[in-house]
Amino acid sequence: MQAWLRLLFYFLITLCSSVGTAQESRGFEDLNRDLRKLHKPEDKVDLILNFLDRPENHYMEDSVGIILSKRAYDIALQAGYTHGKVKAMLKSGNYYFRSSDFKNAMEQAQEAMIIAEDLDYSSELALALGLIGSIFSELGDYDNSSQYFFRGLKLYENLEDKDGIAGALGDIGMDFYNQQDNNKALEYFNNALVLAKEINSLHEIKRQYNNIAVVYGDLEKYDTAILFLRKALDINIKLGDKLGQGTNIMNIGYSQMNTGKYEEALISFQQSLDLFTGLNNRIHMAECYLNFGFCYYTDNKIDESIPYFKKALHEGRNNNYYRIIAPAANMLNQIYTSKSDTLNAYKFVMLENMANDSLFAIQKQKLLSKIELQYNYEKKEFERKKEQQRKNAFILIIILVLAAGLVILGLILSKHRLRSKLVLLEKEKIESELDIKNRELTVNLISLIKKNEMLSDVSRKLVQLEKSAKGEEAKEAITLISQEMRSGTEDKMLNEFSLRFQEVHAGFYEKLLKAFPDLTQNELKMCAFLRLNMSTKDISEITGQQLSTIDQARYRLRKKLGIANSETNLVSFLSQI
Repeated sequence: MQAWLRLLFYFLITLCSSVGTAQESRGFEDLNRDLRKLHKPEDKVDLILNFLDRPENHYMEDSVGIILSKRAYDIALQAGYTHGKVKAMLKSGNYYFRSSDFKNAMEQAQEAMIIAEDLDYSSELALALGLIGSIFSELGDYDNSSQYFFRGLKLYENLEDKDGIAGALGDIGMDFYNQQDNNKALEYFNNALVLAKEINSLHEIKRQYNNIAVVYGDLEKYDTAILFLRKALDINIKLGDKLGQGTNIMNIGYSQMNTGKYEEALISFQQSLDLFTGLNNRIHMAECYLNFGFCYYTDNKIDESIPYFKKALHEGRNNNYYRIIAPAANMLNQIYTSKSDTLNAYKFVMLENMANDSLFAIQKQKLLSKIELQYNYEKKEFERKKEQQRKNAFILIIILVLAAGLVILGLILSKHRLRSKLVLLEKEKIESELDIKNRELTVNLISLIKKNEMLSDVSRKLVQLEKSAKGEEAKEAITLISQEMRSGTEDKMLNEFSLRFQEVHAGFYEKLLKAFPDLTQNELKMCAFLRLNMSTKDISEITGQQLSTIDQARYRLRKKLGIANSETNLVSFLSQI
């Protein structure tokens, strides 16, 4: 159960809402009325963007935000108002990002970055870099995300923009948290908090309180987490942010539950449920139901937990909230299994597997989106550089025409330069194709291993059903199904992986065994993972092993490869084989 709790709670980093209110409608009417009074296109663009920046509009529905941003963009484009166009693109990109449309978000951010770089719009460039970093971070590409966050941080420091610096520090801290480096995460969050307090930026102060609470909750220091959550709650009350209040109170209840204060936790969950119900926020309502269920369950009030798990499951199925369906069905399966209610237990096992299948498909799509985004981003960067080269070549031709005496020498130099560039571009193209194949191999490997893990999990649950089944024929049928599902799983996985790996890295195993013949099959598999430049965290997620186990395996591998006492990078060493 603890695993589900860690996955489901502490939604403190980003908050969004799809709540429409009468006050919001009046705001649109006021905006349209004010726009009709203006004549200069630049003023209309600025008015729309300022409207989107208002605190009361921060939780505007994403589709509405996109429409208004595009409206500002179209006006700016027709008027030739470049600064306004860049700002509108960044707004649109942020709304696309909030709605998980990372492809359109990246296109908007990248285009804004290019224009901002060309025209030296430093503030807008920093915002674009932050948005690109956030997209990569959301896709789990922390190497790329950290590069963009640090570039944005440097710009904010040059501008002496403390609010921007605080935001960038918080983004970097979240990257460290996502990579399980809690000490570094706290260091950046606290630095961001100090700056935010200096300028009294309530929004940024609240954000860092929430971030710090996330870390302490992960460290199971729940009393400290509650302290920071209450500080964030005070700010949300001051700002009139009911969604933020509900989320803070819900997570306070979660921490209370984990410290055994069940009655206090139930009160907190009820307060948060009332807030979310008033906002008609279905996903957070479902989370509250799940919280109630876990609270009663951990307090050993099993029967009281069942209706809430069922409510959460009902809400999840009605709205396709798979991360709600999976834990709710999992808990109901456990409960009915303990009651020897095989029929109900089986029903909830099937629901849990369905939700897990959907979550896995979403994760796979996320990985594919990551590869596609990186490819498209690199392609667009290449085209931009190529266009810049064309401009440079045109300027060079003009200079050569004016400098008639150096025409011959200039042509020779240009020909040599272009030939070198073409060779370099061809080399980069080949390397890019190999990189794409490597990524495809990684995605296929993850898909295969997750599939086999899922089959093993189903097999394990069939064994549990066998124990509670009545009748020898039923038991024999369940045993036969379980044995068939387990048989040959690992061999198939290794054969499939070996076949696909050798398609991309032909001769790697042969060269490796020739140089180090005493390597075991597991060590060869570890070498293949590292040859694919997979991190310790990635290998851990794929194999199901602890990070410490992976680190020990890497150390033993270094000893066998004879590089244990050197500073040679293991991945670089294997990439040269």
